[in-house]
Amino acid sequence: MIGKLNTTKAYSSDNNNLIIMIALVVLISSMVITSCAGLISTEPSPTRTLQPTQTAIPPTPTLTPTATIIYPEPPILSWADPSLPQHLRDEIYQLDFLTAATEESSALLKINQDPGPEAGAWIYLAVAPFYSFLEGVSSDSLLACWKSGVEESMPFSQILVSEDTEETFELLWGPGDPTCIKTIDKEDLSLQLWVQKDALAILPFEEISPEHKILPIDSEDPLDDDFNPSDYPLILRFNYQVSPGYGFNPGEYQYLTNFDPSRLTSIALTGVTALVRDTANIMENQGVLYPAGDIQEILANADITHINNEVPFAADCPPPEAYQVSLRFCSDDSYINLLEAVGTDIVELSGDHLGDWGPEAMLHTIDLYKEKGWKIYGGGINLSEGLAPVFLTHNGNQFAFIGCNGKGIDKYATATDENPGAAQCDFNWMIPEISRLANEGYIVIATMQHEEVDLFSSISLQRYDFHRLADAGAVIVSGSQSHHPQAIEINGSSFIHYGLGNLFFDQWHLAQVNPKRHLNKDKSFIDLHYFYDNTYIGTRLVALQFIDNARPRPMTIEEKIPFLSEFYRYSLWNGEWIHLYTSGIILNRLNQ
Repeated sequence: MIGKLNTTKAYSSDNNNLIIMIALVVLISSMVITSCAGLISTEPSPTRTLQPTQTAIPPTPTLTPTATIIYPEPPILSWADPSLPQHLRDEIYQLDFLTAATEESSALLKINQDPGPEAGAWIYLAVAPFYSFLEGVSSDSLLACWKSGVEESMPFSQILVSEDTEETFELLWGPGDPTCIKTIDKEDLSLQLWVQKDALAILPFEEISPEHKILPIDSEDPLDDDFNPSDYPLILRFNYQVSPGYGFNPGEYQYLTNFDPSRLTSIALTGVTALVRDTANIMENQGVLYPAGDIQEILANADITHINNEVPFAADCPPPEAYQVSLRFCSDDSYINLLEAVGTDIVELSGDHLGDWGPEAMLHTIDLYKEKGWKIYGGGINLSEGLAPVFLTHNGNQFAFIGCNGKGIDKYATATDENPGAAQCDFNWMIPEISRLANEGYIVIATMQHEEVDLFSSISLQRYDFHRLADAGAVIVSGSQSHHPQAIEINGSSFIHYGLGNLFFDQWHLAQVNPKRHLNKDKSFIDLHYFYDNTYIGTRLVALQFIDNARPRPMTIEEKIPFLSEFYRYSLWNGEWIHLYTSGIILNRLNQ
């Protein structure tokens, strides 16, 4: 064909060249298809429905520019909204991953109440004076008082705040009603709260101190393990906004808050336990756990629960006698289940009766405690172990428990270099040891078996010994010996309780038979002490009323008011009798 075409003179050389080019294109195309055959699927192509012929226009590709996200290194230039209270802005800029911008437009990170990832929250507390009988308050009453003033139905007469707190709640609730809100200098707020007695204060968590009583709000209690901040009304929340082009992962940085429940610890200290006589007799008839029926949850919910068990367990302990005449005591091994049920963590062995059943029973008792994994102190297999402090750490709070028998009578404190028993107090060693532990950052809790007094008031020897332990650096000093509840002293950052009364012991009947002599031996305390960030922040007194010779229960408010009113006549706050505040005498004195 090609040769024939070439002999036809009607085609020009240009036509010849065109024909040659077409032939070459066909040849090359067939070669390409043949060479690519190995890269193309041999499966038959699906039948396609032919569409009307149209001119194919290839799409123009859209180029997406690569986004550059900048993740700034700390400290991040930030802007805290001026509408936030000044004291909060100051707290924010103390965090090492933030630094303040000179103007809003230059900030990479803004912190305000606009929508965004949660940056933090500041929690506030409603508090009453320590001695208050108020057990809680509603958010409705607080808000109504703030907005509209005091009403007779409200359980308080006024709300005291510092300027910083007032600024915060003006942001949350608007301006405060002057008949309800009283602004007080921070330094004077606690005194004014105590003097006015039926007022409340609102303050940030970091300003809490032992003279305050923290009140649950709408039953939400910041000191409870199940505290839910989302249901708590006294919180100022704030959020992050990130400038365009910058990346920020809030989870990588510190949540801005003044309260972290993972740094809180509660400790329950208790008085005398002696599972003998009628207490043991009732346990045999009602069940070993019967005495704990109304207070088990209180003790078990504490992070650390202390028990002062005066009596040894003994394998050969005879059945209990309800009205045993002798004062030689022992307990059946099965009774340890009661101590386990209330969540015991640490056992004090300073009691008078630990040696009643001899060395074998003491060693057996110590073995039982160690098998349970409980710490022991104030007594032990020898004097050295008995005097040595015991250490516990919880939520970053470091505790050193130290204790002894302070009666100075060898027949009670039997521990020697060779023998087990309660450890007799050696104050010449104990006082510098407490100072050493305090200087090393431990919260020292010192408990003692001391002189027994059937009165609220303390005696001079008690005051001398308890004060020198507190002065040495013990944050809590507690008497384990008393069968009658005794007074307290709140002094700066320390708390002294001269005696808590009985936890489980059969002295209820004495108050029934001879109330003039034993009026309050059917009453006692559990002391719930609270610590945050390795600092003591306060105590709640749980007043107990025995219903028989074995079982205590929390007092009703009708029982509590006369009991605590009398109790506070013998108790002190910073050297002043507490009843002078509860009776209004201090207020009258200040107004003169």
